Amino acid sequence: MAESVTFRNYDWNVAAVLRLPPDFAPERRYPAIVCVHPSGGVKEQTAGLYAEKLAAQGFVTLAYDATFQGESTGEPRHLENPYLRVEDVSAAIDYLTTLPYVDNGRIGALGVCAGGGYAANAAVTDTRIRALGTVSAVNYGQMYRHGWDNTANPQDCLALRDMAAAARTAEAGGAPTQYLSTVPDRREDAINADFAEAFDYYRTDRARHCNAPSKATARSLAQLVTYDAFNNVELFLTQPVQIVAGGEAGTRWMSEDLFRRAASTNKDLLIVPGGTHIAMYDQPAMVEAALGTLVPFFRNNL
Repeated sequence: MAESVTFRNYDWNVAAVLRLPPDFAPERRYPAIVCVHPSGGVKEQTAGLYAEKLAAQGFVTLAYDATFQGESTGEPRHLENPYLRVEDVSAAIDYLTTLPYVDNGRIGALGVCAGGGYAANAAVTDTRIRALGTVSAVNYGQMYRHGWDNTANPQDCLALRDMAAAARTAEAGGAPTQYLSTVPDRREDAINADFAEAFDYYRTDRARHCNAPSKATARSLAQLVTYDAFNNVELFLTQPVQIVAGGEAGTRWMSEDLFRRAASTNKDLLIVPGGTHIAMYDQPAMVEAALGTLVPFFRNNL
């Protein structure tokens, strides 16, 4: 059972899909999971797929479009401000706590790609998240500073910070909003195999959606390159944590970093053999491998 709903994050309306378990009874109280989408994604893609699968296993789930993105409100469109993305997670929890059939003491979060980083950052500050799951987690600040596969020179991102400042100045003077592609416009332009598969996912019938044009405002770069989704996880990420990454993913190192650094005494890292970063989004065998660990994890900890 799925229902389109909206909730508020400050002055913005956040569009979401609320899913209920197949045996739903309004007089019961259920554990709930907030599902957080990747940068450039929308609720109808991988976050929605995991939300649907988890609801079928007995959880109330909420997959939403980040503010400024998808069907949610906010201008400029496609702003990717990591701090607001983290606030979205807490706003989603605010909404869940108003539902009489949700057990407020059993709310978890699951994030995919950048959504995994944002969900981890939210868990650092919001202890209403009682259990955290990530799939193909990306700490966007790390990614910009050190590269997709941890081989970049951090000094190179200083130019991106300057680009953001220049974009803001131009837009303040009346220029149109400046955008950058988050996925290659052509498959042959991909810098590695993960980005080639990202093209397949976002720009072909595999998962293309009209609300996900795979672009972000240039001004977002200032926040993104200086951001650290894993800041203070050594102290504050005390909740149970289940991390899932593909064995062939260029981003695997970020999941390993989160696992190593998290303060939690109840943490696990699942490396799925043969899994690429994007395959974990939607390929049936990879999704089922992830859920084979995530479902019992959430059942045991929510």
